Amino acid sequence: MKKIISTVLATLLLIVSIATPAAYAVDSDVQIEYLPDGSYVTTVIEDDSSGIVPFSTTTTTKSKTSTYYSAQNVALWYVKVTGTFTYGNGSSKCTAVSASAKSYSSNWEIKSKSASRSGNQAKATATVDQFFVGTSFVVKTWTKTVTLTCSSTGSFS
Repeated sequence: MKKIISTVLATLLLIVSIATPAAYAVDSDVQIEYLPDGSYVTTVIEDDSSGIVPFSTTTTTKSKTSTYYSAQNVALWYVKVTGTFTYGNGSSKCTAVSASAKSYSSNWEIKSKSASRSGNQAKATATVDQFFVGTSFVVKTWTKTVTLTCSSTGSFS
């Protein structure tokens, strides 16, 4: 009797896990890069696919965002790449890409942003000016490129 109950429960668990939409899957990997002045950059990959995705699909949309924080843990700006990829059968390809960037502070300004794709990679590049507090004097110009790569098995980095 215990074997029958265990078999029924295992079967139900398998059915529920197959029917779960991919949109609810937790797919986040955070990396942190610390800079010498105490500031840091976080980079996270997220699943941007919408709706219910069949388990046999080989097309997905992901985004990768790098956010620059001050030493006081205040978010100052970010650059984000969003790419749509097809993968499987030993290959992968980026089919669409977009870039976004935004400043959260008046002392930082996004000068430009661009997106590109090549093979299995999607890239976004932003150029950001840092101003001396309360002035229009540029202290430093930063350039940040975020690259999202898809493997032939659908792993992202």
